[in-house]
Amino acid sequence: MTVTCHVLVVAPDASLRRSLEFALEVEGFLVHSYTDYTAALASPHVAECICLVIDEEAILSASVVIAALRKLSKPIVLLSDGLDSVPDAPNMRVLRKPLLGNTLIRAIRMAGQAGKMHPST
Repeated sequence: MTVTCHVLVVAPDASLRRSLEFALEVEGFLVHSYTDYTAALASPHVAECICLVIDEEAILSASVVIAALRKLSKPIVLLSDGLDSVPDAPNMRVLRKPLLGNTLIRAIRMAGQAGKMHPST
């Protein structure tokens, strides 16, 4: 039986978003991508995703986002290239950009291990 793992990607920059989509789809993940956090958190896919990947640009000036992320029970991977202070949210892992090797893939797979879900290859 093939299990498809859903991942939500939030990145305002179209080039970064497409790059993340490609990298994750190649690894077998089903990607749902958004330009802003409100659309992502309102998505019906948030319930079935194993992880949210959020670029720091999507949350830089939104303290309300941090409050929403704190309430979310899903693992979060925050992509950062220089936040002075990292938001404090449960289940959040910060990865520094530029991403090297398969750091992001490993972080997402670790997030999905709790549910025993792995993408098909």
